[in-house]
Amino acid sequence: MPESGQRGRTQDPLAKACPGSNPGPRILGFYNGGLMLTFVGLGLYDCTDLTLRGLEALKKADKVYLDTYTSVVPGFSIEKLERLVDRKITPVTREVLEGNGVYSILREAKEKKIVILVPGDPFIATTHISIRLEAENMGIKTEVIHASSIVSSAVSEAGLQVYKFGKVVTLVYPDPEVGFYPISSYEVLRDNFNRKLHTLFLLDLKEDRKMTIRDAVNVLYLLEEKVGGGLISSETLGIGLARVGSPDAVIKAGALEDLEKYDFGLPPHTLIIPGSLHPMEAEALVLLCGADKGLVEKWMKRTK
Repeated sequence: MPESGQRGRTQDPLAKACPGSNPGPRILGFYNGGLMLTFVGLGLYDCTDLTLRGLEALKKADKVYLDTYTSVVPGFSIEKLERLVDRKITPVTREVLEGNGVYSILREAKEKKIVILVPGDPFIATTHISIRLEAENMGIKTEVIHASSIVSSAVSEAGLQVYKFGKVVTLVYPDPEVGFYPISSYEVLRDNFNRKLHTLFLLDLKEDRKMTIRDAVNVLYLLEEKVGGGLISSETLGIGLARVGSPDAVIKAGALEDLEKYDFGLPPHTLIIPGSLHPMEAEALVLLCGADKGLVEKWMKRTK
């Protein structure tokens, strides 16, 4: 799920009229009184991934907005959620949440209890922190109710150690017509690999095209041709993950040439290129992810 910057948003005059104060350290906890803007994580699969706190916030909200673009939630049904919380859910696009349209939501939050519902965890691989900061600057109290994230869940499902991961990076589609290739993604991989760290690739999501493991492998092959760093080949070890958190999740470790051919089913997909493996991580790749033991042993020698 790719990050994108704030484009086209201008300073709202309301923010100047209602400057935020400097309250000092924030005390985290349950906020039960007054009006506020609450960010609620939806989780990875369907409505049952919502926490009890999240459900309670939705039921008490005057209005609920649903982020429809930062990720795919395979089993989610807006109609089912509306019945569950007895509230109308309003879908919103990138143009609203990352453009000037967000100020209408912030104005509402000065008079009503507003919830923004976000796939996964609210501030992981999104730019929604900018909304929270603008709300606080406008004197609007904010709260966050967390849920499962692909970042932590992919690490857990693969049986890898979170301490051994380097920088997380989004792998986006190249655009040869304009000469664009996501070289920075390869550079992150190279930096992590040189430090013997694992690399988690979040895969590009567009309205009309959602990157699969096969797509990701081919993009990495292309980047290897462009950069020539010697990191990516058909024998490079990878872990492909599809629909993590769902009943039909698929987790498969193997050589990239095998992952390219493997049927992972529908998105969302995620790809991990491991660095140096702890013996327990190596065992997990074999037992939990179906990796060939010989391939893993060969990889451990390469990354030692």
